[in-house]
Amino acid sequence: MQDGIHLLKEKLKSLPKTPGVYRMLNEEGSLLYVGKAKNLKARLTNYTQPEGLSTRIRKMVFETRELVIVETPSEAEALLLEANLIKTLKPKYNILFRDDASYLSVVITSEETPRIASHRGAKRKNATYFGPYPSAGAVYQTLDLMEKAFRLRTCAESTFKNRTRPCLKYDIKRCSAPCVGKITPAAYAQSVQQAKAFLGGKRTEVTSQLQNQMENASVAEHYEEAAALRDRIRAIGAVTNASTAMSHALHDADIFALVLQGGKIAVQAFYYRAGQHAGNHTFYPKHLEEFLTSEDSIAQETSLSEAFRLFLALHYAGARTPPPLILTNTPPQDAGTLAEALSLTASKKVKIETPSRGEKKEIITQAEKNAISALTRKTAEEGGWQEQMTVFAGLLNIPEIESVECYDISNISGKYPVASLVSAGPEGLQKHRYRRFQIQSKDTPDDYAMMREVLTRRITKGLKEGGLPSVFLVDGGKGQLNVLVQVAKATGLLEVEHPPALVGIAKGEFRDKGLETLFHHTGETLEELPIPFNSPLKFMLQQVRDEAHRFAITYHRSKRGKGLTKSKLDNIPGIGAKKKKALILHFGSVAGVEGASLTQLQSIEGISAPLAQTIYDYLH
Repeated sequence: MQDGIHLLKEKLKSLPKTPGVYRMLNEEGSLLYVGKAKNLKARLTNYTQPEGLSTRIRKMVFETRELVIVETPSEAEALLLEANLIKTLKPKYNILFRDDASYLSVVITSEETPRIASHRGAKRKNATYFGPYPSAGAVYQTLDLMEKAFRLRTCAESTFKNRTRPCLKYDIKRCSAPCVGKITPAAYAQSVQQAKAFLGGKRTEVTSQLQNQMENASVAEHYEEAAALRDRIRAIGAVTNASTAMSHALHDADIFALVLQGGKIAVQAFYYRAGQHAGNHTFYPKHLEEFLTSEDSIAQETSLSEAFRLFLALHYAGARTPPPLILTNTPPQDAGTLAEALSLTASKKVKIETPSRGEKKEIITQAEKNAISALTRKTAEEGGWQEQMTVFAGLLNIPEIESVECYDISNISGKYPVASLVSAGPEGLQKHRYRRFQIQSKDTPDDYAMMREVLTRRITKGLKEGGLPSVFLVDGGKGQLNVLVQVAKATGLLEVEHPPALVGIAKGEFRDKGLETLFHHTGETLEELPIPFNSPLKFMLQQVRDEAHRFAITYHRSKRGKGLTKSKLDNIPGIGAKKKKALILHFGSVAGVEGASLTQLQSIEGISAPLAQTIYDYLH
């Protein structure tokens, strides 16, 4: 530790007293920690006083061999940079929150005739976004309402530009068919503005506008138009009346409640959009030691406050846009600076409040209750997984199990072959470690060859980059386990200091659940593991195996579905979407193109003689 402290003391001699971000690296150059400071010199001085540091931070200082400093114009900008670096680089000693999901938003695009759709990921310029929403269900429910109430198009731009008649959505009154001029550009633009206003929380104003439009249409004896407006008003009214979680105090707001219970931490988030409860999500911190080292209540409260600040900064780093109001059950550290930083991110004023009474306080209290309930359930579930992982480790004669990786293959007669990797550990299923593989070497039915390819790719990468599991588990019994053993020998996996255990799980004689047999590779033999029929460990391994099967078959169906939508024309060099459309429009179908002569192909505009020859040769 003295080497790390000596390094910091030397660096302190030249450090500025300005805001900035610091990074600590070990002797290999790997990132240990990212932090921000209002005063870099004062902040880093704290690390040279080991008696005031937690065990985890003392260990970090012990490993530190390099310090990298970046000065920033303000503390708010330092906070933003810190959050982005933590989110991107995931340093070893930072407080990380399991939040790998990229949430869906609702987007109204910026095309000449805008469309409404769901969106995940980075935002595009000029489009208008609403959200993010915590669940896909909340987004699709919103889109369903928007189709009924505002009848905006949802089709892709290529589909929109090439339509010659209205689609089914026009017939069922879910689209106004701007593609074929069933609505004027001005009227459609008005619907777009009303939709944006509605999603922005101006529900009453939009309803009043539609009410006025309906009355004007009725007075003008445009009864069909008036009836359509009436239906749109009813659609808005139905969702408003059906909502049992309306808040008069909130329009667009995020609510966060952090709780500490039994040595574990959870953050419960509630999301309000357009005055409605749009869903919730529970987050759990990955590192807890820093909060649990001090028994002093004031010191612990300070640590939790810092954790809360980091959580909020990380939560909004990336694609999420902060709402105008954020409510918390306890003030995060440097709440004013955090609000300033989030305002920079959102390009609008963001307030952070900790209410003490009224409806906002009631909502915070409800979030706290949810956090406690979620933490209680998670603790109970983790206890079961942890206990069975300990039992499994004992059977395999290994010290402990950090992760079990299970593999499964999915294909139909060798077509669209894929594989899945799912991972589980003492805390349960580790979904952030899941992986999918496209099989590259086989397109004929050979599950053993496919498994060999996947395991070779995974183990080779793991030996090179690290991150191997404690146990490799393959679905398929002795046959697939033998493949795993062969790959382990060929790649040198068995020669590492503590090689992973190699296990296969085979279904019973009639493929019944509960009758599975497990085999373990020990030296040169495969031994059956003695697990009772009704053992909780067997149930846990079945759950992991079934999850691998689910993950594989879901990916396979996705690949197969995409494959079925393709035609032979998609594989012909020189044929893009435009030429493909021209061919099908002229000949009526792919079969018609196949039956065309070389002369007929050459007669199509845009199809040159060489390209016509290519098409003819490919199809014949």
